[in-house]
Amino acid sequence: MATQEHLSLLKQGQHAWNEFRKEQPSIHPDLSSANLSGWDLAGFDLSGANLMDVNLSQANLTKTILTGANLAEANLFEANLAHAVLKLANLNEVDAVYIMAVQADFSHATLIKADLSKGNLTGANFSNANLHYIHFQGAILKQAILQNTKLRESHLDGAMLAETDLSRADLGQASLAQANLEGANFMETSLVQTNLQGSCLIGASNLTQERLAKVKTLTHTTMDPTLLEHMTTNYPRLFKE
Repeated sequence: MATQEHLSLLKQGQHAWNEFRKEQPSIHPDLSSANLSGWDLAGFDLSGANLMDVNLSQANLTKTILTGANLAEANLFEANLAHAVLKLANLNEVDAVYIMAVQADFSHATLIKADLSKGNLTGANFSNANLHYIHFQGAILKQAILQNTKLRESHLDGAMLAETDLSRADLGQASLAQANLEGANFMETSLVQTNLQGSCLIGASNLTQERLAKVKTLTHTTMDPTLLEHMTTNYPRLFKE
């Protein structure tokens, strides 16, 4: 449970809180299970804090520093994390449906079984993050960085991934049905048993026949004409209903 001292300091505002963090760098604040729904915590230094099971629904976390914080099972429904820093943070099983996290930094973070469905994550950085079993259905990930990201068995159906960098990402057994991957970078991306049914791959780069041959299905998938011709000729099984 959150300590009353830390909650009281939080209520004093950003300046008082950040001064406390500078003066007591060895203290890891405990705000676990606190109800911070709707709070304005923009720019607060919450690095290394225990925020497990905290309610941050509709909270303003713009440019908030959450490096190494424990947010496991937190409620981030409709929270605003635009430009927030969440490097190395634990976000396992968070409820972050409709999250706003434009240009947020999730590099090296862990988001196993997290739900970010219908969120706006335009330009967010997920490089080297663990996103196994994550839910991104209907999310906007345009121009997001997913380099070397673990996305095995993830759910990206209907997601907007145009111009996303998926280089060296592992999308094994992931579902991207009806996803928009126009202009995405697939350099060394693993697509073993990936569901690309109805997805758009127009203009995607580094998408070779050999890489696509390992997917689960390409039924109703759109891609550049030359690539489509090669795939339908050499791998007709992938286009069967």
